[in-house]
Formats: sequence, C-alpha cells, structure tokens
Amino acid sequence: MRTLLRWTPLLLLAACAGSASMPVAPVRFALPDSTFALDGATGAPLGTPELLRRVAAADLVLLGEVHDNAVDHALRGALISAFADRHPAVVFEQLARSDGPIPAPAAGESLESWLDAHGFDRRGWKWPLHQPVVEAAVAHARSLWGSGLSRESLRSVVREGEAAAPDTLRRLMELAPLDSTARAVIDRELVEGHCGQLPATSIPGMRAAQEVRDASMARALIQAGAGGPAWLLAGNGHLRRDVAVPRLLRAAAPGSRVLVVGLLEREANGALPDAGERRMYDIVIVTPRAVRDDPCRGL
Repeated sequence: MRTLLRWTPLLLLAACAGSASMPVAPVRFALPDSTFALDGATGAPLGTPELLRRVAAADLVLLGEVHDNAVDHALRGALISAFADRHPAVVFEQLARSDGPIPAPAAGESLESWLDAHGFDRRGWKWPLHQPVVEAAVAHARSLWGSGLSRESLRSVVREGEAAAPDTLRRLMELAPLDSTARAVIDRELVEGHCGQLPATSIPGMRAAQEVRDASMARALIQAGAGGPAWLLAGNGHLRRDVAVPRLLRAAAPGSRVLVVGLLEREANGALPDAGERRMYDIVIVTPRAVRDDPCRGL
C-alpha cells in the first residue's frame, strides 16, 4: 500500500492570530503523492509552502471533506499535527453542539466511548474513517467543539422552517438571509444529492435544516476562535463561500481572516473539478476518487 504522507520539513514565516507578523515553529507536512493544491480563484497550482503560509495567516480555517474518502481524513489529521504548536481550536461537524468546549477524553477512556458520549454516530460516519483527524485534534487542539444538532431539533426545523431554530442560530441567520439565487443553489444541490427523488414539498424544510446546520457550525467556530485560531472540519457543501458557513462568517465575524479549503475528488473520468466548483473555495486540494457503490442505485 502506498504511504499516504511523506514528510518534508518546511520553515514558514506567517502572521499569528494577532496583528504582528512573527516566525512560527518549523512545519513538517507534505501532501500525499496522489493529491495537489490549486488556488480556488485562478486554478493555478499552489505549492505546499504557500498552502501552509495561507493556513498560518488565517484566524478561521475551514477544512472540507468527502465523508467517505480516507485520504481526506489522513490529510487533515496531518495538517492539524503540522500546526500543533499553534494549538488551533477544532470544531467538528460530527460532534454534538454544546455551549462550550467538549472535555478531552479522560485518562483510560477509549476514543470510541468518548465519541459515543459526544454524539458521534460511528456507524453513520463509518468509523474508523475519521480516526486520523480525530486523534490529531484530541492530541493537539487548544479546545474541542461540536456543532451537530439533534435529530429532534432538525425535524422541527424541517416541519416548521427557520422559526423553529434555536434562538441563537436564528439570530445569526437573520444577519445574512438567503436571497433567491442562494435558495435556488441549495435547492438544486438538495435535489441532486437525493438522486432527483426529493419531493418538491420537502425542499423548503430541507433547505431550512441545511441553513440551521451551517449557522450552528459558524457560531461554534466564532466561539472557538475567541482565544486564537480555530478550524472547522465539515463536509465540502457546508464550506461553500456563496451559500454556506463563510457567508454567515462574513456577516457575524467581519474582521476575521477566513480561509476556506475544499477537498475535492477527481471526476469519475479522472477530470479535475471544474472552475465553477473550484471557485466555491479559496484553496482546492484535489484527491483521488474513493471507491464506492452508486448511492442512487436501487433508490
């Protein structure tokens, strides 16, 4: 089996969380052989030193994933470990939302027990796919946060719309309401994500649930970033600059330096992500396509 990560020492000079620019510790990191980085806006190749410089200069880093792609989780775990000296706070899409940081695993507590206690659905997320990034966060993060909403909360939103969202999240959404173009984008993604089988009557409620989940991630990231750099680990769809978490951050945390990194797979025919998809992110890391069954087969 090919080794996913081949380490290379790289010395970075980057801005800290404050306003002054000062050196940070040497960063040891390399992208897997099968991956490479592109500038989201231009599509130009991005060297590893520049990738790391941009990460180091950001207050809030949003790291995407394709949930069942093992390369993504190994890569993000390595990136967290590379910035261990900065101790970023880490927010997980998969952990349950709380009003404060989640205690790290206690002495003698298994990682699986800790995940179960904090709402990580190991079966649904196909554990141990996420193990490399979870272990890195537990080892190096300044604090650990969850942003996941309960099924009961989401059911209420699906039935009743945004008015059923928790007050703190509803107020955040009101800062950056979706316009008709953004709603159309989300609706199209929802229909495609459900293999074209989503009834039209279900779309408004599903859209509201998506928006509430984005708001929960944005709020947790802002809270986690109060004491230094903070990173969000979530699916690529939640990181879209046009309709998702970054939109809310622009309204609620306008002074923060935000970096959005999408981890996008090659197309089934080997082609790179197209320009329209690439521009949803500041940086795109292109990865091999995971082997998976057709999710629409038999639906």
